[in-house]
Amino acid sequence: MIPPTDDYAQRLSAAIPFPKTILGNRQHGAWQRLISVIKSSETLSEFDKAAAYVEGYAHALIDSDQIDDSIKRDVLIIETVDA
Repeated sequence: MIPPTDDYAQRLSAAIPFPKTILGNRQHGAWQRLISVIKSSETLSEFDKAAAYVEGYAHALIDSDQIDDSIKRDVLIIETVDA
């Protein structure tokens, strides 16, 4: 595993508070599966691919108004810093 991968995955795990509903539980499960792919990344290429999936999923949640505005703002800040 790439050393900072575990720390990154832990931060992502708590990044989005999903509602305690059927839909929220499904979204949380999908989020955790994506994070497990990041944790299992053994090369930089695998990590980049997994991180792109996570970013895409976060954008899908934002575009479909599944997460509130404060989380949207946080994701925008993270994207700006990462760019």
